[in-house]
Amino acid sequence: MGPRWLPLLGQLLLLQPPGSRAAGPIRVFVVPHSHMDVGWVYTVQESMRAYAANVYTSVVAELTSRPQRRFIAVEQEFFRLWWTSVASEKQKHQVHQLLKKGHLEFVLGGQVMHDEAVTHLDDQILQLTEGHGFLYETFGIRPQFSWHVDPFGASATTPTLFALAGFNAHLISRIDYDLKEAMQEAQGLQFVWRGSKSLSAQQQIFTHVMDQFSYCTPSQLSFSNRSGFYWNGVAVFPEPPPDGVYPNMSEPVTPANIDLYAKELVANVKQRAAWFQTPYILWPWGCDKQFFNASVQFANMDPLLDHINSRSQELGVSVEYATLGDYFRALHALNISWAVYNHHDFLPYSSEPFAAWTGFYTSRSMLKGMARRASALLYAGESMFTRYMWPVPHGALDPTWALQQLQQLRWAVSEVQHHDAITGTESPKVRDMYMEHLATGMQGVRKIMSSIVLDKFQLRMTARAAESEVWSEPGSNPRPDGYSASVYNPLAWTVTTIVTLTIHFPRVSVTDEMGHPVPAQIQNSTKDLSAYDLLILSVIPGLSYRHYRVMPTTEAQEATTMATTLRFKSKLRRHSSSQKKRLVTMANDCYTVQFDQDTNLMHSIWERESNRTVPLTQEFLEYHANGDVHQGPISDNYKFTANKTAVPAWKTVVMEIVRGKLVTEVRQYFYRNTTAQNYTFAIHSRLAHVSSDPDQELLCHRIEQKYRVGPLELNREAILRTSSDINNQKLIYSDNNGYQMQRRPYQAFVNNVIARVTHLATHCTLPHTA
Repeated sequence: MGPRWLPLLGQLLLLQPPGSRAAGPIRVFVVPHSHMDVGWVYTVQESMRAYAANVYTSVVAELTSRPQRRFIAVEQEFFRLWWTSVASEKQKHQVHQLLKKGHLEFVLGGQVMHDEAVTHLDDQILQLTEGHGFLYETFGIRPQFSWHVDPFGASATTPTLFALAGFNAHLISRIDYDLKEAMQEAQGLQFVWRGSKSLSAQQQIFTHVMDQFSYCTPSQLSFSNRSGFYWNGVAVFPEPPPDGVYPNMSEPVTPANIDLYAKELVANVKQRAAWFQTPYILWPWGCDKQFFNASVQFANMDPLLDHINSRSQELGVSVEYATLGDYFRALHALNISWAVYNHHDFLPYSSEPFAAWTGFYTSRSMLKGMARRASALLYAGESMFTRYMWPVPHGALDPTWALQQLQQLRWAVSEVQHHDAITGTESPKVRDMYMEHLATGMQGVRKIMSSIVLDKFQLRMTARAAESEVWSEPGSNPRPDGYSASVYNPLAWTVTTIVTLTIHFPRVSVTDEMGHPVPAQIQNSTKDLSAYDLLILSVIPGLSYRHYRVMPTTEAQEATTMATTLRFKSKLRRHSSSQKKRLVTMANDCYTVQFDQDTNLMHSIWERESNRTVPLTQEFLEYHANGDVHQGPISDNYKFTANKTAVPAWKTVVMEIVRGKLVTEVRQYFYRNTTAQNYTFAIHSRLAHVSSDPDQELLCHRIEQKYRVGPLELNREAILRTSSDINNQKLIYSDNNGYQMQRRPYQAFVNNVIARVTHLATHCTLPHTA
C-alpha cells in the first residue's frame, strides 16, 4: 500500500470507531442476482436464447412458490425483451404481485449498466430514462437503489446523476485494488459520496463499495472442484444443452455435505465482516449469467440457509434472503454517522499491480465515434420533430412512424452505453451488432429530418413560386442547377459555426434563403481528391434553420474564391538548430499560431488578450505494448501495458498551409519513414477569420484541430504529445463525462506507472491496435 492513499484515508476516518458493533450474530443479507451483460462475448439475441429469458421465467416461478425467496433484476434490455416477447399473461400477473410484496426488486433500472469512463452525461441520462420510463409505465414504480458492480472504475458523475435521479443509495465494486485493500483495513467501504463540488450536499448519496470478492459468490469450494454455490452450472451458447447438463455444476446440498457448505459460507462471511463497520453484511449470491435454472439454485440454498440459522448462536451468523433495498434499509435503521468522500472519482482502475484498465479508453474508436454521432443525431432529430409538431403539425409526416424511428435510435444509443459496448471490450460480432443497431436507428432519424426539411422547403417554395425561384431538392447529390443545403440548430441559443460540404465543382456562388450572398470558402478536399470542400459561415438562431443555395458559376460570374495552398518540403525528424527560426504563421483576431519551417512542427501560440506567447510543439509517438502472454500482462481491449516510454513514430513530416478569406488551415502529414508513400498520422489545425460581431466571437477563440491515425503496426499504442513550457505543478483538469471538471494532481505509483497515469492524457490519446 503506497503513500498515495494517505490523504484519502484521512477523509475516510469513521465517526463510529471499529469494534463498536452490537453483540449478537452477524446478520447476512443474501442477495440473489444475475449479472447479464447487454452484449460482450455474445449478442443480445444469443444471450436471450442461451440463458437470459430462462432467468426471468424460472426466477418468477421460484419466487412465487416460496415467499421467503428474493431476487433483484438490473438491466432492463433483457427484462423488457422477456416481458414483450416471452412472458405469458400469468407470468406478468405474478411479476406484479412479486413487486408489490417486495420479493422481486428492480435495482438500477437503466436499459444497461453504463460505463463510467468514456460515456457522456447526456447518454447516461438517456439510457437511465429509457429503463425507468418502461418500469414506471408498466408497474408504476421507479428503482431506488443502484447496482453498478461491473464498470471499470467509478466516475464522480454517476453518484451525482443517481442522487439527482432520486436514488437513495449507490453500490459500486471495481475500484483500484490497493485502494480497496486500504479501505477494507480501515472499515471504510461505506461512506457518503459528494461527487459534485458545486452541488455538494445537495446531491450526496450513501455509497457501498463491494469488498475484494466483488459481485460474485466465492467461486471455489475447498471440497469441490466446481464453481462455488452455482448449482445450475454455467450457461451454454448458442443454445442450452438438450440433456440439461451444464458445465461446472456444484455438488448438490445433501445431509453429507451440508456442514461443509455451511462452513464455507460462514467463513467467508466472517472474513468480510472484518472489513465493515456494522454487523450487517451484504452477501451477493450469483455472478455472470446465473439463475437460468432458478429452481436448482433455490432448492440447494434453501436448506443451507435453514441449516445455518438452526445453529446461529453456535456459528455467530444468521442468514436471510434479501433484496438490495432490504439491506440498505436495515443499515439506515442503525442511524450511524458515515464519513464523507468529497469530489473525487475512482479512475483509473487497476485490478492488480500490472493490470491497469486504461486500454479501453481508446479501444474500437470507430464504434466510439459512431455512438457519439448517433447521440448527437438523436438529440437533433428529437428537437426538430418537437418543433415540427408544436404548436400544430404542418405537413405529411406521420407522427406515429416518426416516434417509432426515434425510439429505435433511443434504444440503440442506450444499448451502446453498456460497459462492454462503448468501451470497445466486446467481441467482433457483438461490435457489429451495436453498429448495425446504431446505423439502422440513424437511418430512420435521418428520414424523419429529411421529411421535415422537405415539408418546410415545399411550403417555402410554394410561397415564393410567384418569384420563379429555382432551387434543387434537398439532398447531397448534385444537380445541374447546383445544391441546396438545410442546416438545423438543435440548441436553444444562436450558434455561429462553419458548415463543410463536399462538392464536385470548383467555382460556386452561395446564397441564403433570401438570396443574399453568404461568406464561404472553397478548397481542395482532404477526404476525396477529386472533390472540393465548401466552407460556409453559418449563423443560426436557436431551434431554427438556415437554407443555402450552392450554384456552379463560370469564370465570368461572381464566385466564392478558391483558397490558396502553399506546400512545404518534407522535413526529417530533428530539432531545429538555427538560432533564428524561420517561422510561418496563421492568425486571426485572437491567436497567432507559428510553425517552424525547419521542422514543419508547431512552434508557439500567441494569445492577443493576454499578450502572451506559449512555446508549444506536437508530435506523434508510440508505446511498444507487450503482446506476448509469456512475458507478462498484454495490452488488449481492456488493459494497457507498455514495455517502455513512448518513442517517435514518424521520420518525416510534410506541411501545407491553406489560406482563405474564411479560415486558414495548416495540414501536417507524418510519414513513418522516408520511403513511405502514404502518411500514418495527420494534424489539421484551423483558425477562423470572423468579424468583430459578438455573436461570432467564439469562433475567434477556438483553435480547432482534427487528427487522423493509422494504420498502426501490431502491438502499438499511438499518442499525440503536446509539449509546452507551462509549469502546471503536475496538476491538470479533465472533464467527468462532459459534466464537470475534475482536479487531477499527479499520483505517484510504484508499479505500472505509465499505464496508471494514462488517464490524465486521455483527451490526447489516439486509438490503438493490439
